[in-house]
Amino acid sequence: MASLRLFIVLLFNICFYTSGTEAKAPSRPVQPYHYDYSRIQETDQAWKCWKEGYRPPPATSNKIHEQGNGTVAEIERILRFDQSNTVLFLFSSNSDNQNLHTTFTVERNKLVRLSLDNAGLERLELTLLGRENDCRLADLSVPRNRLRDLPTGVERLIALRKLDYSYNLLEEFKLDRLANAAGLKQLLLSHNRLERFVATEQVNLAALHKLDLSNNRLRALDASYWTMPQLETFHVDNNRHLTMIDGCSRAKFPLVKGFDPAGTNNWNQTWLKSVQ
Repeated sequence: MASLRLFIVLLFNICFYTSGTEAKAPSRPVQPYHYDYSRIQETDQAWKCWKEGYRPPPATSNKIHEQGNGTVAEIERILRFDQSNTVLFLFSSNSDNQNLHTTFTVERNKLVRLSLDNAGLERLELTLLGRENDCRLADLSVPRNRLRDLPTGVERLIALRKLDYSYNLLEEFKLDRLANAAGLKQLLLSHNRLERFVATEQVNLAALHKLDLSNNRLRALDASYWTMPQLETFHVDNNRHLTMIDGCSRAKFPLVKGFDPAGTNNWNQTWLKSVQ
């Protein structure tokens, strides 16, 4: 009889354990993220400064292109490419990357173009040593991420021709930080949360031809310290509380063809007519 009781107890425990195991929720599937990237590596050619339109000759370079779906770990592996021999890296994704959280550090490099589009970036850093890298990076494009600040050391990027921070979370932008980028041609900051776009000293961007501050939260804008004689395209639409731009006149920006019509901003109509 004792043996029978022991058998019944053991059978009950086994059934209870099996039932509990089966009741556990299934593990959540790993979310895949789409990626598409191109990377051009250069191994032999030593060159000191960026030239517009530069592409390394086939004899000394190797192009890699991949696309597919990967986990967070896979995306992070892709972003850890060897910067010491890469001159061009273009990454993009068409996934909903709200749950993708990544960081990226620009290290000692040969990079001419770096584009990280919708890569889940929450932090971007520069850790350049010495002055060897100061004349290389010409295109820094990081649209559709969650960046709240410019990286420390952006002042070092004296060869910048294009800076694209559109569709991020910037609340303030200090133009003074780009004072050393004399060859900057495009500054794209649309669809952020900008409340302040300021310069506290004279900033001469003699080559700048496109400035996009549209779809932000600007209430005031002062162009008094800007020198941009080649500026042609100046987007400030959809800053609904912006009434006028101090220091802005036809004489100061002769190539700008005009601002967006009333309705997207709360323009002072007298001022708007004076600069159209």
